[in-house]
Amino acid sequence: MEPQQDAKSPEMAGSQLVFDEGYNRDDRDLARLGKKPVLKRNFGFMSILGFSCTVLITWEGMLIVSTQSLLNGGPAGVIWGYIIVWIGTISTFAVLSELASMAPTAGGQYHWVAMLASTSSGRFLSFITGWVTFAGWQAVTVSAAYLIGTLLQSVIILLDSSYTPQPWQTLLFFWAILAFAVFINTVASKTLAHFEGLILVLHIFGFFGILIPLVYLSPHGDASVFTTFVNGGGWPDRGLSFVVGLPASVFSLIGIAHTSTMTWAMLIMIVGADSAVHMSEEIRNATRVVPRAIMISIVLNGALGFAMMVAYLFCLGDLDAVLESQLSLGYPFLYVFQTGVGSTPGAAVMGLIIVILGVCSTVGVLASSSRMLWSFARDRGVPLWRHFVKVRDSAYLLIAEHRILELMLISASFNGEHLSLFTRLRLLP
Repeated sequence: MEPQQDAKSPEMAGSQLVFDEGYNRDDRDLARLGKKPVLKRNFGFMSILGFSCTVLITWEGMLIVSTQSLLNGGPAGVIWGYIIVWIGTISTFAVLSELASMAPTAGGQYHWVAMLASTSSGRFLSFITGWVTFAGWQAVTVSAAYLIGTLLQSVIILLDSSYTPQPWQTLLFFWAILAFAVFINTVASKTLAHFEGLILVLHIFGFFGILIPLVYLSPHGDASVFTTFVNGGGWPDRGLSFVVGLPASVFSLIGIAHTSTMTWAMLIMIVGADSAVHMSEEIRNATRVVPRAIMISIVLNGALGFAMMVAYLFCLGDLDAVLESQLSLGYPFLYVFQTGVGSTPGAAVMGLIIVILGVCSTVGVLASSSRMLWSFARDRGVPLWRHFVKVRDSAYLLIAEHRILELMLISASFNGEHLSLFTRLRLLP
């Protein structure tokens, strides 16, 4: 839906206050776009950089999704596919960063479409873009919590091979992760910016906490990882197999994912990298900070992901055994940790680092998805928009969208239970 700019709307009323005392540059930028400043700007450069990096969690995602590329493409397919996707990602988000500097609003894509499309089609295209982005962010919130819950179960299996995951247990983990994300975004919302800055530190230290023991303790392969292509999916040729495995590199660079739930991973991949855009109205000096945060997060995360990927492949060991471990562990990288460091508790600790970072990533995902819903409601793109556009007192908590998100997440959790059961039934002979 085309952003509302009715002369009687509060947004346009804000544009008449451009020269009022107390309006800073960020407020003037919003007023120029027909939006009234409402949200408090708590984020600076480092906090929003941490926000972007922890939503993307590239090196963590690379470990989670690499199995698909190892099966279809092999070690060489993982490496060269990653490089191709990384270059493409930088090119794509260079354009989006330019748009973010021109119009730093929480609506992001649908607002840009309204700006750039022709008058005749702008409203329709903006409406469609808004709904696609809105639906994607709601789905990615569910997906993030579900996938991290299943990863936690895999860590438990690693520690206790007699443990049999149950769908209802997945559901409880799912709810617990979401409850934590809702708590940080509501009750502790004033600490959100500081929380994201702290998680950036954990994101970097966690990288070295896994990379160093893995490289130091594991047996090393040779340079054949750069030239060994594998066609394990039974495709007609290796070229097609490489293309089939390529999306896994996309998932690791643009969002978290899981190889047994590739459709869910696509939703995360599509919307994850624009998280900073939807926080624009809470960022100081947004026209400069948002594009810089987007590009630096992609370059930084891409570099960390590439380093982890190369180290992981050199420490991979028996490829067939790694792929077969998916049947018992669900996440083969845990098997690589276990055989590499020679310690099950040590491998579990390394796995828990990724679980913790994944849980923290849901905080940013929920924050971005709630701002997207609020912005779309402000432009009257959703039913009951008057209800969803409300904010509460000086803390500027977005309360209506959290209500609907909780309802959607509870509903989707039952779908997650069925998905978990279906995944396990599919593994039966």
